[in-house]
Amino acid sequence: MKSMLAVALALVTLALPLAAAAQSPSPTTGDLELQRKQKRSVVLPKPSPDQIRADADRAVDEYAATRPPGRVVRETSPVRPSARPDLDYDVKTGVQSQRLSDALRGR
Repeated sequence: MKSMLAVALALVTLALPLAAAAQSPSPTTGDLELQRKQKRSVVLPKPSPDQIRADADRAVDEYAATRPPGRVVRETSPVRPSARPDLDYDVKTGVQSQRLSDALRGR
């Protein structure tokens, strides 16, 4: 047991100077400079209005080609209200409940 304690004490004695030497800053031979180069931004020239219009027309044509013709017309036409708003579900159920309550009251 004493021999193990002596070995551990010897290891600690040897490890302390090594740990201290590993933590000390290494001597510098010269000044180091870090340089950061900023990347140049790639700026594309502004396209002409004719080119923009041609691209937009081509995109619309490609989109319309993927859709059935009737669907494109339905999506772009204004929404029409139902032909008879007085036949709406809420109106029908309201009239039915009113008539039912009138019939039950009359009994």
